[in-house]
Amino acid sequence: MIRFAGPADLPRIRALWELCFPDDTGFNDYYFAHDFVLDTTLLYELEGQLAAMVQMLPYTVRIGTEHISATYIYGACTHPDFRRRHLMSALLEWSFAYDKAHGTEASMLIPQEAWLFDFYRPFGYEPHFALTTYTDTAFVCPARERDKQPALRRMTPADLPQCAALYLTKTADQSLAVVRTPEQWQAQLALFGSLGAGAFVWETQGSLTGYAFVWNEENGIWAQEFVCMDDGDAAVFRAALAAETGAAAVRVSVPDADGTFLGCIKCYGERSLAQNGYMNLMYN
Repeated sequence: MIRFAGPADLPRIRALWELCFPDDTGFNDYYFAHDFVLDTTLLYELEGQLAAMVQMLPYTVRIGTEHISATYIYGACTHPDFRRRHLMSALLEWSFAYDKAHGTEASMLIPQEAWLFDFYRPFGYEPHFALTTYTDTAFVCPARERDKQPALRRMTPADLPQCAALYLTKTADQSLAVVRTPEQWQAQLALFGSLGAGAFVWETQGSLTGYAFVWNEENGIWAQEFVCMDDGDAAVFRAALAAETGAAAVRVSVPDADGTFLGCIKCYGERSLAQNGYMNLMYN
């Protein structure tokens, strides 16, 4: 039987999550304490057990100048005892029917492994979200005029509207992009503040011109989303992040429609996508 979860299902959901997504970083505890939403969790019960589940998280996607509603399929997992029985296929098909009945116009997901792009393709998911990731260890900073010295500081909730504006500007030339609500921005700031190296903003002459959401890594840090409006400042920004965190290497991921594929989208109806776009900071 396929159905949405209720309060009594929470212990079984958490147990299946821990089985399929073991974690020693604190993310699972944090996610279930702060961001997990019970009534967006779709369950497949079989033989009296919770056999598989997905979360159907609501998002907005911009396609050209049009904003459409989309379901983000997250936390898709099947109990090892029930694998190879096409349960995930049934959950996905059920989610598609539910989306269409409720006016949702697309479904999207981020495959956990590269080979899963091929697994999801028969369901209509095509890779259309991309980014570029690179690592800086040199930290060669050009000389700056005294009155133009930029400044790095910790991001605060008051910075989020400006960060959102930078994000929209940075992705404006891409025909496809996930649009974040204020609540989704706040959730990411809280997540990185609790579990990561933090979130930072970059100011030049008193104006916010960049931001970074940063994780600690074994050999340095990773700015999972790194936005800098002045390309000439990007190296200085990375060097400042290294100095602030004591990192020997700074890995950054930046919006780039021509980069490596990260996620897929399935549009319902006759809509087709000719170009790629950007998604990130989706608990991925």
